[in-house]
Amino acid sequence: MKERLSKDLQEIKQKGNYRSVRFIKPLTATKILYNFKEHLNLCSNSYLSLHVHPYLVDAARKALDVYGTGTCSSRSVSGSIDLYGELEREIASYKGYKDALIFSNGYMANIGIISTLTDRGDTIFSDELNHSSLIHSMRLSRAKKVIYRHRDVDDLEKRIKSDKGKGKKFIVTESIFSMDGDIAPLNDIYKLKKIYDVNVVLDDAHGTGVFGAKGTGVEESFGLAGSMDVHMATFGKALGSFGAFVLADRVVLDYLINRAKTFMYTTALPASLLATSLAALKLVRNDTSFKNELWANIAYMRENLKNAGFDLKESDGPIIPIVVGEDSRTVKMQEMLLGKGLFLQAIRPPTVPEGTSRLRLTVVRGFTRDEMDYAVQTLIQVGKTMGLI
Repeated sequence: MKERLSKDLQEIKQKGNYRSVRFIKPLTATKILYNFKEHLNLCSNSYLSLHVHPYLVDAARKALDVYGTGTCSSRSVSGSIDLYGELEREIASYKGYKDALIFSNGYMANIGIISTLTDRGDTIFSDELNHSSLIHSMRLSRAKKVIYRHRDVDDLEKRIKSDKGKGKKFIVTESIFSMDGDIAPLNDIYKLKKIYDVNVVLDDAHGTGVFGAKGTGVEESFGLAGSMDVHMATFGKALGSFGAFVLADRVVLDYLINRAKTFMYTTALPASLLATSLAALKLVRNDTSFKNELWANIAYMRENLKNAGFDLKESDGPIIPIVVGEDSRTVKMQEMLLGKGLFLQAIRPPTVPEGTSRLRLTVVRGFTRDEMDYAVQTLIQVGKTMGLI
């Protein structure tokens, strides 16, 4: 086994696609210590910079004093402490749904949703650039899988019309695509849902806390809050905590409680994380300045990068893809930026399609104007060297 694995790893290295774990130490909301040198973190998903907010930290500390460090059991056995009920009510209300069910993380939530709610004879229509968790979830399902072109509603409708299956039909899509930063056409997908009686499963992991007038997510920005059949999102990005939640009718959630293996057979989240998520919700529900400050930074970074000549594709919001192309060139650019104090990771296959390797830059609320200016200037310098601009 070792010989085969070593050979495979060598081939990965030759393609410039080798991954290694980088150990870092957080210094501030935006800066980290890596290799004994301070770096500006340009790849955090803590869009609102809440993971270091004193209110969240204090909530976690108080919960530790009351509940201890862990639940040490699944939710189905003895781990579903009272904070779960409070957080489920709060997140459902925030997002415009009646009920919620908390999972340990987004990957497990997506696997639980799709592998449990679909069955043989059903058909799943999936955007070709969906997240890995959605792709792997569908592989665990016994339903038929149909891939439609990225954000192409005409192609999706054509495939729905041509499907002869007699079972249930599901459209599965991200709201904000995590590697491209572009937005799913939810208004058109909702129309297809109504016309063809299709169930929509939406992953709003990167939209929650960021999009919409109140910041509740991409559904809100389309005037569709609470309208999807199954809505999944996380506490571990803009809300600065950890864990995921599923929003749906009560019967759907009860079915997941009774049949979803990733809910039934995993240890429940510790109370400190539940308390942290509750604290984050209280902040963002009562104060939209967190979101507004983020969008001011997004506008500033995007304007400067576009003016410099970078092609930001059709991205919108805090996720900005800088497509380089070849794996090895992307890694080279990553290393050049690391040498100049910018922590920005090369994203390569299988995370993105072959030939589209990129640097995935994310904008966060905590950036200062000086930090953003330095990031832009350094990206321009390295981008010119690499021939991107």
